[in-house]
Amino acid sequence: MTYIDARGLLFDLDGVLVESTECVEGTWRVWARERGLDVEMVVQYAHGRRATETIAHLAPHLVAADEAAALAQREASEAQGVYPIAAAATLLFSLPPSRWAIVTSGIRVVATFRIAIGGLPTPSVLITADDVRHGKPDPEGYLRAAALLGLPPT
Repeated sequence: MTYIDARGLLFDLDGVLVESTECVEGTWRVWARERGLDVEMVVQYAHGRRATETIAHLAPHLVAADEAAALAQREASEAQGVYPIAAAATLLFSLPPSRWAIVTSGIRVVATFRIAIGGLPTPSVLITADDVRHGKPDPEGYLRAAALLGLPPT
């Protein structure tokens, strides 16, 4: 058994607590094909970034907010390609709720949908793309989560 001595833990969601690569890539592939964009470039660039940032960078001729809303609607109702990660729920249920948080590049409606699919407890602190001005890799989301847990970021 591994023992970690920490006052708090910050988790990413996709790829850490739930496996969603298949769903994410499928959604971006459909979106890119429908807009005549290089599918592989879009899929590669989109991972770990907020949708609005990806769209603004790869398709500046489109209205990023409108496109991101369409993507969100699709992802918030698509369970195919989203799978629980073994033992993630067991780990989270074993932790004091006031000592862990989820920080994700996804928007809240998609994150809460995937948390439910994964059978995970609802975190007391959930930081999503909706809650920050700067997406990952900027540390803003992690710093905010630590502050809301009442813990120093270290």
